[in-house]
Amino acid sequence: MDILQDIAVIINREYPKKFTTKVEFAAASDVEEATIRRVLKGEQNLSIKLLQQICTAIDVKLSDLFDEIER
Repeated sequence: MDILQDIAVIINREYPKKFTTKVEFAAASDVEEATIRRVLKGEQNLSIKLLQQICTAIDVKLSDLFDEIER
């Protein structure tokens, strides 16, 4: 699996714990819904800023996300 897919798996697991819809998640992340959909499919190349916005919205530290990916 590539890193985008790994990130997508983690975000797909975490965002429903806090948000009931992708629209709510996108708004909380201050990101377009279409971008969130691509992220969740592992199709969006992420800048660090975008990844930080998403991680902040789902209460996941970037360091924890990368630690999990490395395992």
